[in-house]
Amino acid sequence: MDGPKVFNGSIDSYTDYTFNYSYSYGVEFPSPEEDEGLQIAGTVTAVFYSLIVFVSLTGNSFLLWVLVKHRGLGSSANLLLLHLTVSDLIFILTLVPWAIYHVWGWVFGELACRLFSGTIFLGLYSYMMFLTCMTVHRYMAVVHALRTSLLDAHSGTFYTHLTCTIVWVLSASGSLYEVLLSKTENGPDGLSCILAVESVKVELIANYLQISVFFLIPFLIITFCYSQILMTILRCQMRNREHTVWLILCIVIGFFICWAPYNITLFLHSLGMQLGMATFSWKKGLAYSYYITHIMAYCHCCLNPLIQIFGGVRFRRYLRLSSGFSYLSERETPAAGQAMTGV
Repeated sequence: MDGPKVFNGSIDSYTDYTFNYSYSYGVEFPSPEEDEGLQIAGTVTAVFYSLIVFVSLTGNSFLLWVLVKHRGLGSSANLLLLHLTVSDLIFILTLVPWAIYHVWGWVFGELACRLFSGTIFLGLYSYMMFLTCMTVHRYMAVVHALRTSLLDAHSGTFYTHLTCTIVWVLSASGSLYEVLLSKTENGPDGLSCILAVESVKVELIANYLQISVFFLIPFLIITFCYSQILMTILRCQMRNREHTVWLILCIVIGFFICWAPYNITLFLHSLGMQLGMATFSWKKGLAYSYYITHIMAYCHCCLNPLIQIFGGVRFRRYLRLSSGFSYLSERETPAAGQAMTGV
C-alpha cells in the first residue's frame, strides 16, 4: 500500500512508519523515533500526490474531451489512446485516498482498503500494457506501413477492441492479488492499510513478476520499436526530422526515468530478502529510496498527456477552445511530430 511506510514487499507492501511500528519476517525496521526524517515523508508525499493528481487530471481530462468530442474513435490509434487515458484517470482518482492516508491514516474501512488497493494497480497494470500496445501500433504504422495499410478500417478496429478487452481482463486479474491480500491493521497511532503477505517465497515471486512483466518486457519492447522507428525516420527525407527524433527520445527516456529507479529499489529489496541483508542502514536506505522512486513512478500519468498535447499540433490546436491555454497553441508543431503522437 501507499503511505509513509517501511518497505515490506511489493510496490504497495510497506509497513506504516507513522501509524504503526512493526516487524517484517523477523527483521526489525527503524521506528519513527529512530529517524525523524521519515516522519515527515508522509506529508511530503501527500503534497507530491496532490500535484500529480492536479496535473494529470487536467491533462487527461483534456485528452478525453478532445478524443470524444472532436477527434472521434474511428481509428485504432484513437481507441488505444482513449483506453490509455481512461487508465490514467482510474489511477489518479484512486491516488486521492492514498494522499489522505499519508496525512490522517486509513479512514475508509477495510472494504475500501481492498478496493482502492486493487484499483490503483488496475490503473498501473493497464497503463503499462496500453502504452506497450500503442508503441507496437506506432511501430507497425511507420516501419511496416504497407502491411498495416492492407488491413481495412473495420478489421483494424475489431482487433483493437479485442486487444483492449484482453488488456483490461489481464489487468483486473493481476490486481486481484492486492484485493485479496490487503487488510486494515490497528497500530498505536491509528489504522493502516497494508498488504498481508505471509510467505517470503510468494512475496519474492510477486516482486520478480512485477519487475519482469510490468517493466523489463515493456521497456525492451518500447526501446526496440522506437529504435526501429527512429532508423526509419532517419532514412527518409522528411522535414523537421530533429523534432521527431527528440520526441522519440523524450518518450523512451521519460519512461525509463519514471519506472527504472522504482524497479531497481524493488529488486534490491528482493535481493536483500534472499541474501539476508537486513541491517538497519540497509532497510532505512530502502525506505528513503522508496519515498523518492515511487513518486517518480507515479508521475507516469502526467507524461502521456504532456507528450500528446505539446508533442504535436493535433491536440494542442484544441487548446484555443479552452480559456487560459490559447497562448500555448500559437506555435505550430511540425508534421513529423504529429505522427509520433499516434493520433
